[in-house]
Amino acid sequence: MTGLVPTFEDDGDDRGQVGIGTLIVFIAMVLVAAIAAGVLINTAGFLQTQAENTGTESTEQVSNNINVLSEVGEVSSSNDSVDEIRLAVAPAAGSDALNLEEVTIQFVSDNDFANMVHNASAQSGDYAFFSDAITAEDRTDNVMTDSTDRYEIVFPLSNNLDGTNNTRTSAADNSDLGPMTEGEQAELTITTDAGAQLTATIQVPDSLAGDSDGDTVTL
Repeated sequence: MTGLVPTFEDDGDDRGQVGIGTLIVFIAMVLVAAIAAGVLINTAGFLQTQAENTGTESTEQVSNNINVLSEVGEVSSSNDSVDEIRLAVAPAAGSDALNLEEVTIQFVSDNDFANMVHNASAQSGDYAFFSDAITAEDRTDNVMTDSTDRYEIVFPLSNNLDGTNNTRTSAADNSDLGPMTEGEQAELTITTDAGAQLTATIQVPDSLAGDSDGDTVTL
């Protein structure tokens, strides 16, 4: 019977080595999982911040806009044309403070094209427009801070910026822009510093024969 009793080898050292290997693999898996989780958390945080910034910018582009209340032109009876355009503007509903000195205007007519900047920031060779307060809490600047503020945007269509035909003076020069003739149409794209855009279409009346020099007509 003695020969039937099983015998076991002492493999304690082998079992210990297997246990240490398993522990190393387990720790490695934990470390990899922790690194992956950290990357995911950082990525999620970055995407959340980017989404918030994008949402804020998109909201500003929609809300921080300008409303054009009226569009008129000053008549030059010598050639039956309009040589100055005036826009009455106000902040759009829900808009933050709007600085007109940061606004740009793209002017496209049948015969002319220009990108205009505010006279305050115009340099030599720029096309420029002016802004005047009609009603405002603070008439000393060009910032519309309240929904009741009303300003007038003015830009000549001839060389009125160099003092030749107008008391306004500027380093800019609109002499390349010609007056708008009877029936002529133009498109104005107004862009605020937030990137909000408003497009306004103006058209000179078909006949200016009965208007005197300096009269204003609705465009």
